[in-house]
Amino acid sequence: MKTYRFRCEVSSKPRLDEFLAEQLSVALKTTVSKSRSRALIVAGAVYLNGARVRIASKPIFENAEIKVAIDEDKLFGTLADPRDEWIFDSSWILFEDEGLIAINKPFGLPTQPTIDEARANLYKLIYAFLKERDGPNAYLGLHHRLDRDTSGVVLMTKKKELNLGVAELFTSHKIQKTYVAVCEPNPLAVQKLTEGSRDGKFKIKNFLGKLPKSGRDKRQKYGSVRSGGDVAETFFEIVSETKNGVKFLCQPKTGRTHQIRVHLFGAGLPIVGDDLYGRKAGRLMLHAWKLVFIHPIYGTEILIEAPVPKEF
Repeated sequence: MKTYRFRCEVSSKPRLDEFLAEQLSVALKTTVSKSRSRALIVAGAVYLNGARVRIASKPIFENAEIKVAIDEDKLFGTLADPRDEWIFDSSWILFEDEGLIAINKPFGLPTQPTIDEARANLYKLIYAFLKERDGPNAYLGLHHRLDRDTSGVVLMTKKKELNLGVAELFTSHKIQKTYVAVCEPNPLAVQKLTEGSRDGKFKIKNFLGKLPKSGRDKRQKYGSVRSGGDVAETFFEIVSETKNGVKFLCQPKTGRTHQIRVHLFGAGLPIVGDDLYGRKAGRLMLHAWKLVFIHPIYGTEILIEAPVPKEF
């Protein structure tokens, strides 16, 4: 373990993680990425003017002193999460006009800020892009979210005056959302769900609520409850069924947390790659494929599609 001390000699108020990565790269004579410096900060190994700091994005001022204690073997032997190294790509934009913007969110990127302020998220990336492109007065409103490991369409507003109209689309269920999901094979479960259906279509409707946390995994799970939950309704259609899995089109009529994942898991068909309700096997095979809605200003129908990833 070795302690390094650095003093900020500029007045441009750089971010702590950026400054630390730059200084460590010089001191260690090798490249230290921002993700590695963020890992040190979050772990509590960094002190700013004598006080421990865990906020990687914290601005530092001229003459500030930064102290960090590191084990070089551990620093370079354990890779930080590469998903924190996101860079916005304009090809993610699926639709844009003067008031709306729709983005194809990649798998693994959180939609909105998390407890770890340094972690990349879709909102922060798009907002930074708009401010750089359109100027410092750019605005971005977020009205719905996808789970971190779900890919696909996310709709946002670029003008505050559209917030009410777009919020109404979601709260009154006037926006049609279609997802693609690939589930683990279970012929008996499929047969039970589609009993009496000639076209492979069926509906699941129940009440979903938080389940008590148990075991070593303390992540919050949701499930069917007899009381205290919220009504959840999803329409499903089987696209294909093979020995390797079942592909569904899913149209949620309500917007409960983990709704599609919980409905399919409860039916005996956990989504492939769902390590919370099923088992980890690569990426979560859930993709927000399509949004259809009436434009809140022009009254025209808007259809936005995010290409289904090839792994589906």
